[in-house]
Amino acid sequence: METTSSSPIKPRRKDKDEDGCTEEDNSKDQGGEPQRKILRLADAPEAKEVFLNETYQQPEVTQWLQKTWTAGKTQEIKEEHTGAQVFADPFQICLLPGMLKQGQSQALVAEIIQKVQWSRKQMDLYEFYQSTDLSNMPTCRLLTNFLQVLRKQVRPWLEKVTNLKLDYVSASCSMYTCGDYLLVHDDLLKDRQVAFIYYLSPWEGAEEWTEAQGGCLEIFGSDDQCFPQFPVQRKIAPKDNQFAFFKVGSRSFHQVGEVTTFDYPRLTINGWFHGETNEAFVADSLRAFPRLNYLQPDSLNKPPLGLFLNNVYLKSATRRSIQKRIEENSEICLYEFFKREKFELARSQLLADSDTLKWWRQGPANAHNYEVLDLTTARGTILELIQLFRSHAMFDLLRDFTDLDLAGAEAERPTCSVELQRWSHGNYTVLGDGLAGEENTLDLVYYLNAAEGAAVITYLSPDAEMPAGKTPMDGRQSDYEGEEEDDSVLLTITPVDNALNIVYRCEGTTKFTKYVSRNTPLEKGPVFVISCSYKE
Repeated sequence: METTSSSPIKPRRKDKDEDGCTEEDNSKDQGGEPQRKILRLADAPEAKEVFLNETYQQPEVTQWLQKTWTAGKTQEIKEEHTGAQVFADPFQICLLPGMLKQGQSQALVAEIIQKVQWSRKQMDLYEFYQSTDLSNMPTCRLLTNFLQVLRKQVRPWLEKVTNLKLDYVSASCSMYTCGDYLLVHDDLLKDRQVAFIYYLSPWEGAEEWTEAQGGCLEIFGSDDQCFPQFPVQRKIAPKDNQFAFFKVGSRSFHQVGEVTTFDYPRLTINGWFHGETNEAFVADSLRAFPRLNYLQPDSLNKPPLGLFLNNVYLKSATRRSIQKRIEENSEICLYEFFKREKFELARSQLLADSDTLKWWRQGPANAHNYEVLDLTTARGTILELIQLFRSHAMFDLLRDFTDLDLAGAEAERPTCSVELQRWSHGNYTVLGDGLAGEENTLDLVYYLNAAEGAAVITYLSPDAEMPAGKTPMDGRQSDYEGEEEDDSVLLTITPVDNALNIVYRCEGTTKFTKYVSRNTPLEKGPVFVISCSYKE
């Protein structure tokens, strides 16, 4: 099969963003919808400047924090006078309640409502609203003043507490509405030294959130290879006028849990204190994710395709038509691929068998979060389907569908990887998870118990680059917001029951499976995906 590396999959232009809004709608949304989400605020006091709480400027408090921070003890320590807390496990975090003088968070939020212009950020790793850097907001007097407080007062104070040399500050506003999130990452870039979050939640009755409202800063422990591990080790709920900071390092893994309340947005001012090259950066850049395990076709099992496949896909004319379509577009969706009774039997068994089938969570947390079936526990129709995807008969069929050298006397060493996945709320994969195509592969994706919005897969071009000035908050050079990035999205696979998606993926093509929001209806139970990759 012939295809070009510059266009591994025929692009499908996205006319709408993930919220279903057109670009014109988004331009209106800049000063419209985000503002409407945060108008639930009592009259805010007028202010021309913001001021630090004088308590944190007292020498004895600074000395206590410096001593506690540098000691690096594993227990939680709290300063009785200010309520400041330092956690050393799994990495150092400091919480400073009441950072600004009373009432000033209300004034900041009032200015944010009136003047901040928001951009919608959507990618594999996150979905939320973000402002430009505070240094680019000349009309926002209080936010500009807050940035000056960070530069002139907080930065030298943090240098004393952390014993780090800090050169400058970058900061922006973030807003998470219901369904928004930021997945696991470590913030590690070359010159980032200290990350910070200042929480703004001055609404009566919602000054401190509960875990049920979501939006927590969720902290992960890590293993010996510096991979973050499930489950979440610590949760810090949004609290008005609280300042949190932590040292950025190879183990500073955290995420913003999905906001689940419709009542209030999660508003923060957040960013980094920068300095010389972070000593953890070089070592972290060598970290590699685990790879898929490829096996040769199973010669022991010889399932007759006629017992499983829809008869239409066994016809020579149909196979020629499929091959032509894949040669032209590098992808196809084959509806009602298996006989209906086989599909129904497999789905029923997956939903009903909670004793025999054993599942394990696929990590690490900064790459994957979904469940994978232990194939040694598969029985009945499920086992038959797994064996079918590994059989010589399937390799023969895929050769006819694609003209790839997957079977026959001249085939050198074709291999495949087969997973049966279970997808529920909170599951995802991200870019850079080790699944980028280092060589050409043929992907198969088959859904059982499909639900709209769960296990949606997006393929991105190998040449996808983020336009200048669009660097996301985690620092990676990839995004696809707006018209300029639209061409990077090659294909989106949406769940359809008993449909087999075939995608020829060229070297360098990346993919991710979109985060399953808690707004996604899963009344019928989890979504199951048989995910396979084949190599010549």
